[in-house]
Amino acid sequence: MRQYMLGLTLAVAAVSPALAEGAEKKGLPQLRFEDFPPQIFWLAVTFVLLLVLLSTLVLPKLQGTIEGRKAKLEGDLSDAVRLKDEAAAAIAAYEKALAAARQRANAIAAEAKAKIEAAAAARKAELEAQLAEEAKAAEARISATKAAALAEVRTIALDASRAITAKVAGIEVDEASAAPAVDAALARNG
Repeated sequence: MRQYMLGLTLAVAAVSPALAEGAEKKGLPQLRFEDFPPQIFWLAVTFVLLLVLLSTLVLPKLQGTIEGRKAKLEGDLSDAVRLKDEAAAAIAAYEKALAAARQRANAIAAEAKAKIEAAAAARKAELEAQLAEEAKAAEARISATKAAALAEVRTIALDASRAITAKVAGIEVDEASAAPAVDAALARNG
């Protein structure tokens, strides 16, 4: 430890004259007026070196990057305009195809409607003819049934009038004598 102390003392003694000289110049060296000219010189040298370094190394790279980005932006914008035009053309073609499809669909619907109406009209005419025939046949059957019923009514009326006359008056009337009276009564009633 003694040796260490001895070495430290010798070092301090060697530095003391330098400290004594620095003690005369107290304060920050940047603020001493006698040190301004060398500081300004080195400031100018550093500035010029920095300017040369920036203009030769950094600025060309920055300029290239800026131009590359500008070219990419212009390319992207031209692509966007081209794609916009293509999209507009595709939309126009789609709308045209859609309009044509609507026209075709309307034409098909109109044609189908006309066919259905024609088929319905033909079926209606066929049904009307069939109903007219059935109505004629029904009228003929009704007329035949009416005639048969009237003939039967006449026969029943004749038999009833002969029976009533026989019971009420006690006279037996033959069919030929009772027929004119029954026919007259039936003609009056209808």
